[in-house]
Amino acid sequence: MRDNLSFMADFRPLNDTELAAITRVQAIFRGKHLIPCTSCRYCTDGCPKHIAIPELFVAMNDRQMHPDGNADYAAHTAPGRRASDCVKCGKCERACPQHLPIRQLLQRAAHEFEKA
Repeated sequence: MRDNLSFMADFRPLNDTELAAITRVQAIFRGKHLIPCTSCRYCTDGCPKHIAIPELFVAMNDRQMHPDGNADYAAHTAPGRRASDCVKCGKCERACPQHLPIRQLLQRAAHEFEKA
């Protein structure tokens, strides 16, 4: 414990320049409108369709960050477990500690990745 505490002996808070840099980076990320899912998987426990919700959200965020990339939603789902297979029961949203509108986000994922 002393060794861990000694690490902070010369602690200096961030200066104004460093704080400003952090604020700029935060603004950039907020402007990307990413899904703030922490992949805790609480949403998947009660899903009657066993949809890989966190993986879909990772793919959505990847697509947002890298529009020319190859975010492939299909790689994260099995047949019958697509975003469009959601029955909108709401169990996922009741379990989500981030209070995400998961059903709405799954509709977006289906629209984005299930284009025919």
